[in-house]
Amino acid sequence: MSSDQLGRKVSDYLSRLHMGERTELGPAELAAGYLRTYLTGEDPLLTDVWPAVGRHFNEQLESNTDPLVISASDVVAVSFLSVNLPAKAAWTILTDLRAQLTKTLVKIPDDLFIEDPRCNYELYATEEASGELAPLQELWDLLRRDPQGRKWGMGATTTSKLMARKRPGLMPVQDSVVVNALGAEDSTYWLMWWQAMHLTDDSGSAFVANFARAAREAVPAAANLSLLRVLDIVIWMHASYQVGRYEARVQDN
Repeated sequence: MSSDQLGRKVSDYLSRLHMGERTELGPAELAAGYLRTYLTGEDPLLTDVWPAVGRHFNEQLESNTDPLVISASDVVAVSFLSVNLPAKAAWTILTDLRAQLTKTLVKIPDDLFIEDPRCNYELYATEEASGELAPLQELWDLLRRDPQGRKWGMGATTTSKLMARKRPGLMPVQDSVVVNALGAEDSTYWLMWWQAMHLTDDSGSAFVANFARAAREAVPAAANLSLLRVLDIVIWMHASYQVGRYEARVQDN
């Protein structure tokens, strides 16, 4: 596998965004339309039940939000993306695991973004020589199992959404719709997105990152979203509600 083959799954998907659509809009226009629909409900492409409650996922629900603490507001925010933390996991994360989670969050900059040249894959890749867990992997492992090492209902989707709530610029949401659309795998999901955000074309331009920036700039309501969140929304919307599929569903009903 080439060094960027995983990342090209994302770039290839975005470049084909308009394929199969009954519309003359290109990939960039479609992306902006999907994003606008999700966040505001204002777009002629889709007129279902929009805007989505998921638009509130990244909003701060309290004034004293601490990027180093997983709070009850973070647990509530995850529910806006249609998943809920198991009761035992939620309580333990907010209480007994609080200090340990904070120690790990300290190692993960809250002002770093996956597309930043300073963002190295070492954030997620464990050092084989030392066996020391990378910060994002350490956080992932802490959330996935209880303090005794037993599974407690924190699957990949729920875990990634809680992590994305705390580090939206670094952690992609691992939603099954997007995973399937991209032909991705859980074990290499973060690497895929890291590669995608650092892909450059012949001119040295970062296609995926620039694609996301253009969509964000076209939709004022998306101004505060990370590039990862922008693309998560666009791909989820396209995979779930392609214009042709949506129109066929409406006609059938």
